[in-house]
Amino acid sequence: MAGGAAIAAPPACDDRTEKSTVDPLQYSIQVSPWGISRVPAKRAQLSSVNFQRTYVLGESYESVKEDAIHVLGKYLRYPDLIMFDDLNRSVTFSTERLIPAVSSNRPRVMLLFSNPHPHSVYQGMFLSPNTRGLANPFWSVMRDAGWLSFSEGKRNPKELADICMTAEYQGPFELVFYCYYAFPTGLPEDIRRIFGDEYFSQSIKPEAVHEFVNTVQETAVDAVVAFNKEVFNLVSEVQVGRCVERLMEGELIQSQIGGIDRHVPTFLTFPTGWRYHKRYKQLRSASLDMIRSAIFGEANTSR
Repeated sequence: MAGGAAIAAPPACDDRTEKSTVDPLQYSIQVSPWGISRVPAKRAQLSSVNFQRTYVLGESYESVKEDAIHVLGKYLRYPDLIMFDDLNRSVTFSTERLIPAVSSNRPRVMLLFSNPHPHSVYQGMFLSPNTRGLANPFWSVMRDAGWLSFSEGKRNPKELADICMTAEYQGPFELVFYCYYAFPTGLPEDIRRIFGDEYFSQSIKPEAVHEFVNTVQETAVDAVVAFNKEVFNLVSEVQVGRCVERLMEGELIQSQIGGIDRHVPTFLTFPTGWRYHKRYKQLRSASLDMIRSAIFGEANTSR
């Protein structure tokens, strides 16, 4: 989406314009070049954060399957993560999204990420420990910044999911965890490597736009905080180039979502895994401090 173009909803004749409050945990979405449709999901042992989605691949099935085996490697061994159906020429995969099941009467903020990591989906919660068991610095940074804290003690992914789903944490906001693209990979650019330019552009990108706009509207979020520059540029009216240096210098990078009927500010902060400075925790906390002040400033202005 070049030149800061606003996100526009799909044309009215497309069934993707349908606004729905269907529980994503009860349905999967089938995506093909002919449209997007909901079908009952096969859930098995998925957590409350995980749900399944199906892409109908048609003629690109063999090449997608071959590239997925090459790119995803060991992650294909995870049960129920990614399943290829030779008969229907489709792939069904598990993904993640966390929308609090209760309202805590705090401003609702969407934490926007690029796409799920397979190991986190496998463990049932965003930003779970890596394959070596090391915790993601996201959680300590959010705690130090005062955005998300709970009683002391090490939390496993399921406990974190339950805490965040019920919003039983201290912090100024009620947090929605959202991935712009649904398909799980180790790196965001691997999605295009697996599916190819044509399928990515004709199916995956329209799905992402549709789902994002619908979720922002239906969850009534007050702001969006992106942890990935490319995704920030996709959803924001104003795009950015270099950003880490600007964030390190203490700049507040913000814009707003286009193509919706209300003002929703967007903010960009450091990537979740960024730790390339001896003061990385302080720098990341300072960025979140500025964003928190800006969100409350926006709220006060709109009253």
